Amino acid sequence: MTEAVSPPRAALYVDFDNVFMALMRWDERAAYAFGERPDAWLAWLEGREEDGKPATRRTLVRRCYLNPAGYHDFQLGRPVARYRAARDLRNRTYFSEFRAAFVQAGFDVVDCPAIAWLKNSADMKMALDIREALDHRTNFDEFVLLSGDSDFLPALARLRAHDRRITILAQDTAKAAYLAAADVVVGLDEFARAGMGNLPVAQFSAPAAPQAVAPAAPRPPAVDIPALRAQALDWVRDAVARSPGGAVRLTEIGQALPRAFPALRHTDYAGAGSLGALIEEAHDPRMTLSGPPARRWVFDAERGAAPEEAAAGPAPPSAPEEVAKPAETPDPALEAPEPAPEAPDIEAPEPQITPEAAMAEAAQLVRDLLWGSRDPKGLPHDLPAFTPEELGFLLPAIAAAQPLNPAEAAPMLAEAAAAQGLYISAREVTALLRWLMRGYVKLHEPVGPEGALRLSRVLFATLVNTTRALDEKLSEPETEALRRWTQHALIPA
Repeated sequence: MTEAVSPPRAALYVDFDNVFMALMRWDERAAYAFGERPDAWLAWLEGREEDGKPATRRTLVRRCYLNPAGYHDFQLGRPVARYRAARDLRNRTYFSEFRAAFVQAGFDVVDCPAIAWLKNSADMKMALDIREALDHRTNFDEFVLLSGDSDFLPALARLRAHDRRITILAQDTAKAAYLAAADVVVGLDEFARAGMGNLPVAQFSAPAAPQAVAPAAPRPPAVDIPALRAQALDWVRDAVARSPGGAVRLTEIGQALPRAFPALRHTDYAGAGSLGALIEEAHDPRMTLSGPPARRWVFDAERGAAPEEAAAGPAPPSAPEEVAKPAETPDPALEAPEPAPEAPDIEAPEPQITPEAAMAEAAQLVRDLLWGSRDPKGLPHDLPAFTPEELGFLLPAIAAAQPLNPAEAAPMLAEAAAAQGLYISAREVTALLRWLMRGYVKLHEPVGPEGALRLSRVLFATLVNTTRALDEKLSEPETEALRRWTQHALIPA
């Protein structure tokens, strides 16, 4: 009689902060469920059968590395904030709150507080523990790493040299060498859908509490994120297909797409974080990105090379004109871009981009460069990619409201913006106030003689200095576009 084959013995290592923030870009509900219910996704990873026995692997070592002081402020009115409000929990969620759930799931939780600016010791501790496990008297057949950090590539090479099976959790943007070093790659979307798709928070759809929504500031209705993502990508695919040159400026799409689908602004581009990330995650050759950040194209790789790679000539800039001038092609989906007066800027051989589009791209670029980083006080460098009109409203409104208390002023400023048709959340206002305070603006004191103009200059200088501190360099056109974005409507033309 044959004996049943026992599943491989595995050691599991979880970089909590890394996975949590990666899932936040995909779907905030998945990120929260990852911390609240490790028992659920662990059962999925082990392939537990009805009797509770693992079929895929036995995780003998379960270790989670987290920064207990790390936290995230979920946006009010969205699923996680409503989920926590229904349980009388405050919105700010510290990572230490998830410790008990991991301990109950059989994990050994290792505290990894920040040891330097934007850096904790999780990577080092994980690497040392992995190396130590190779000498353990239990011969682990498999090592499972839940982290998208390519710094672990040397550790993976060492595991392969010891003939150990390697399973990793990786984002779509993971380095090719990191993916090649693993035997099994679990995609972030698969992990979120299959591992946590049936948890209560993932299905939470109760209406927002009355006090969470100001009567004068209507909130957008609940959005089906997967459906929104699919519709937006279909729109982009159709816009590129209708272009004679098979290419459209990303900035042109960035202007038109949010108008066709307003919910994209409130859902952070359907959970992708940016328009570029939304398109890249589709992995569709008919929507391929090319070019530097301030001059990117979306082109159909099946129809030809990227405009930047083609021979120089007037043909490439003509592609966005199909989006910028929908009157020539009566298609409702393409009526959203900038009106005809902006066309000369698009057709110019060198700029090939309107000032408004350049400002929007600069705001999105800086937001992406700062994403996931924190200041010396541990506060996130979250920077909403406000439109120039939104920032042009907020800075004068802040100056007029000084002296102010940020906690009390943020909802009032958001309500005032809504009255002007600008739907800005209180959390986004708070993020802007933080950036002003990082520039040593004393919000509790009366405004100075230059008022909003001074605030715009402080914001610009603080953003530039912060990106430099993170070893991120902005080009001269990007820096100038960022300056115009911060000072929009504050300096006479």
